[in-house]
Amino acid sequence: MAQLYLLLGGEKKSDMKKIMLISAIAATILSGSCKKAKELANISVDIPYTQQASIPEVDGYTPGVPIPGGVTVPLPAVPIATNSKQYVEQYHTSTNKIVKVSLKTLTIRTVAPAGQTFDFVDNIELFISAPGLPEKLVASQYTVPKGQTTLTLTTAGDVNLKDYFIQDTMYFRESIRINATPPTGTQLEIKSVFNLVANPLY
Repeated sequence: MAQLYLLLGGEKKSDMKKIMLISAIAATILSGSCKKAKELANISVDIPYTQQASIPEVDGYTPGVPIPGGVTVPLPAVPIATNSKQYVEQYHTSTNKIVKVSLKTLTIRTVAPAGQTFDFVDNIELFISAPGLPEKLVASQYTVPKGQTTLTLTTAGDVNLKDYFIQDTMYFRESIRINATPPTGTQLEIKSVFNLVANPLY
């Protein structure tokens, strides 16, 4: 009888262990499913911006004349009104539910003088900043082909720019290495697309 009791008791303990194991596995699967469902419910939208920038005259150099060895010219920062509050409201989320904001694409084209190419540029870097935040390199092109009027820069898509986006204003600043001084009045158009990923309010 004692042996039978021990046998039955052992079976009960074994059954309890199985139940606990199954429960743990089920909880893990459920947790993973909820997380996956939440990720699928995330908002992901592209937000475009367009800015104009001017290339200032380079003191000591004549427009169109080659510059031996080249020179780096930091351009003035261009302000961008983020309109982040309007965007998060439009897409039914909030700033504290933003998961990530990344720079998806960035193109720069010459708009004046007509037909002006980027032949005077050897390489270009673009930085982002915002009040109280450090400047970050977010796009670049280190080999500029000849004859181009539009450049598509390589973006640092893995950099999370949430803290910059939620500011009222952020800034783009270009740093270009030139081999000749561009014509006076050279104007550029900067088109950027940011990708916003956020959790919905409900």
